Amino acid sequence: MAAPHDIRRTTISLLSAAALACPLPALADTTPAEKAPPYFDPPPRLAITAKELAAREASPDFPKIKADALKAADALVENPVPLAEGSGSWVFYYANPENGQRLTPISPTEHKDPTTGKIFTDERTVASYRGIQHSAMDRAAQTLGWAYAYTQDPRYAEGVRRILLKLAADYASYPDRLDRWGRTGDDAKLGGRRYVQSLDEAYGVIQLAKGYDLTRTSSVYSDEDRRAIEEKFFRPTADSLLRFNYDINNHQTWYDAGLMSIASVLEDRALVHKVLSMKGGYHDQLQRSIGRDGLWYEGTMAYHHYALKAMIEIVDAGRRLGLPLQDEPMFKKLFTAPLHAAYPNGVFPAINDTDALNISMMDDAWRWAWEVYHDPYFAQALARGDQSILQGYLGPDAKVAWPLPLSSEALTDAGLAILRMGAGQDAVSAFLDYGPHGGSGHGHYDKLNLMLFANGREWLLDPGRLTYSYKEYKTWVKTTAAHNTVSIGGRNQAEATGQLLYLQQEENFAAAVVECDTVYPDTKLHRYVLLTPRFLVDIFDVKTSPKNQIDLLAHAISDQLQPVTSGLPEPKAQSAGDTEGYQHITDTMKRQVSENSQWDFIAGDLRLRVSLIGHPGEEIFTGESIGYKISQKIPTLIRRRQAEQTRFIAVYDLSGQGTEVKSILEKAGEQPSVIIETPQGTYEATFGETKATLSPL
Repeated sequence: MAAPHDIRRTTISLLSAAALACPLPALADTTPAEKAPPYFDPPPRLAITAKELAAREASPDFPKIKADALKAADALVENPVPLAEGSGSWVFYYANPENGQRLTPISPTEHKDPTTGKIFTDERTVASYRGIQHSAMDRAAQTLGWAYAYTQDPRYAEGVRRILLKLAADYASYPDRLDRWGRTGDDAKLGGRRYVQSLDEAYGVIQLAKGYDLTRTSSVYSDEDRRAIEEKFFRPTADSLLRFNYDINNHQTWYDAGLMSIASVLEDRALVHKVLSMKGGYHDQLQRSIGRDGLWYEGTMAYHHYALKAMIEIVDAGRRLGLPLQDEPMFKKLFTAPLHAAYPNGVFPAINDTDALNISMMDDAWRWAWEVYHDPYFAQALARGDQSILQGYLGPDAKVAWPLPLSSEALTDAGLAILRMGAGQDAVSAFLDYGPHGGSGHGHYDKLNLMLFANGREWLLDPGRLTYSYKEYKTWVKTTAAHNTVSIGGRNQAEATGQLLYLQQEENFAAAVVECDTVYPDTKLHRYVLLTPRFLVDIFDVKTSPKNQIDLLAHAISDQLQPVTSGLPEPKAQSAGDTEGYQHITDTMKRQVSENSQWDFIAGDLRLRVSLIGHPGEEIFTGESIGYKISQKIPTLIRRRQAEQTRFIAVYDLSGQGTEVKSILEKAGEQPSVIIETPQGTYEATFGETKATLSPL
């Protein structure tokens, strides 16, 4: 599956930092009676309108906006960006394939790994660097365009003209179609011409179109220049983006955004309507790419944000042509949904192909939403508990409501059961991932994975994607062994979708039960989770045929893992496995532990204590695995049994000091049930067919 730019290195903004600095005024005063939109007013009309520009120039923030824009543009005038000689390749290839280290250019044909000193001169690396040069050209055109808009200084317009004329002169010489695997023509459906992904070409053309939109009225352009730029660069770029429709996908959304930008600068009414109405177009994406919970179907917050940025580009281009695309209800849901998918501290669990991200990454989107909708919800998201910032949005009487008062909930289309208890510094949360595998190849083999937040931090993690440059992206983070779930026979689960049986919110606890029967042949998994402010009950039932090795894994962000129970058997060095991700669990020690035991994941002065119900013949492995970075080693605990049917029971102490759960005892019976002894009293947690109970004894 082709991938977008590394989202952590993405530099394009929704409107540009400057555009986000002041409110957006209404875009149209009158509606021509003779025809329906789109209306192509004189430029600029893509990056900004004349009315918006006047409002910005009248704002108290404009002197700083202008100074920052000129500082960036003056650097490009003094040292013009190099013009790429030829098409570019994939940005992730600009790395040492052995260690994933990003390279440093010595010359256009020589590139150095700064950690090893190795020099790379191969065509893949050189072509990747040309792709980086193209990206720099794209950014430069937009940066210079804003400086011209604020000053009308022809030096800035000349910089944009230089870049666009180079692209117009060279575009016909770029490959007809080429992808990063070397396929060409109709076989390279994800490929491009200027880049080896049409995705990158779409992404870059937005910046180039804005640069042109902001400068095209300058006298530095001749009529011949404009014809060359429009007909030899923008038009064939549109043709390339239209060549293969990628249906519902973040790629197609960016194709649509690029096409909408081109349609605006070319005054192409038919292309505007095509972008809005075609398969994979704006309205189709709203209908089929977004779940009822408002989350992007690929099941990862990084791609949700990535697709949302493209949708904003489409909407802004349309708004400036008189099309009220922002009024679509499902579009607005793209902004509100992420606030329901974060831990209490604003960090997103790194589910599927995403990174460890914070909701602050969406400040640009929420600022845009605030300026367009003026909904206090977005002001709260931007202020995040800061009274002075909130008052700047809502006035002196504004009251902080952060973290947002959310109850436990199921994001059903995303397949996340989220349990929440407590508030403020005492907030705890557990995420159960039971839903679709993750669209477009971005899913992991991790059904019924559990993630846990307590003591103001994440404990049980999903490792996310690392980065596509590392071989461990496939050999570790996508594997079942990298997640807090069950692996059978030491093999990865199959792609699967589980089911939420029920989710329950009570005053003193929250509970959820999930199941899946398609991850392995003749196997059924049930996970029962009950959360209180002080402990988490986790029961995992497995039925499989024939008898097999059943592993339940737990990976915690911590410094070390230590047994609390005394008298356990001495550990022996033994590997837990050498394939399907297990090869990345290192320094493993094995104990034969049949009795109940307690273990501490220790992080500084905090500890996450887990109490386990023992089982005859159970083996417990401890070791280290990979966290959010290749260099980050985190403790792992594996419970291994040989069985056809088994029940794993664990209770996590959320006090941070291991003082809440004194002991646990399994209660016999068909219904999963456990008795928990605490300093406050003894409780029985039981999971029935339709609801859970937590009763004092």
